[in-house]
Amino acid sequence: LVARRNLGIAESGQWVALLPGSRQMEVKQLTQVFLQAAQYLHAKQPQLQFILPVAQAKLRPAIEQCIAEFAPELPIVLVDGKSREVMTAADVVLMASGTATLEAMLLKRPMVVAYRVAQLTYWIAKPLIKIPHFALPNLLAQQALVPEFLQQAVTPENLGAAVLNWLQRPEEVQALQAR
Repeated sequence: LVARRNLGIAESGQWVALLPGSRQMEVKQLTQVFLQAAQYLHAKQPQLQFILPVAQAKLRPAIEQCIAEFAPELPIVLVDGKSREVMTAADVVLMASGTATLEAMLLKRPMVVAYRVAQLTYWIAKPLIKIPHFALPNLLAQQALVPEFLQQAVTPENLGAAVLNWLQRPEEVQALQAR
């Protein structure tokens, strides 16, 4: 509740944090699908609220344009920076794969992790990478602790369903937090 108060958002209700990344390419690859996943969630649970920390000021115009174009009616709060506080305030975090997933893990936040790269890059790198997971919490645990989606699997429906699973199953959240 302190994090929500510090961010100036409603202390009650369920919040989903959207963290599409801190680099231009990540934001380009993930913001639209994260917003579409948020719309999917909002259609299923209209009381849900969304918050998106803008990692760098230069990314704000692209994010605002994406919201205006793909999710103008979505109840979403943009915050400059403060990603750790946003993750603390959220019930579930939908995020790009990267070091922020370690922060979310340390904050004991349930998360859904996604990543997309250019298709050519993916096809070149795919044969070289022989790991079962790419999300850092899963890599560290050497098992699937949190849902992760890569490339074509990064769809609004897949992401939304995985977030919804965390929201509707508090016992699974407690088990994750204990682990």
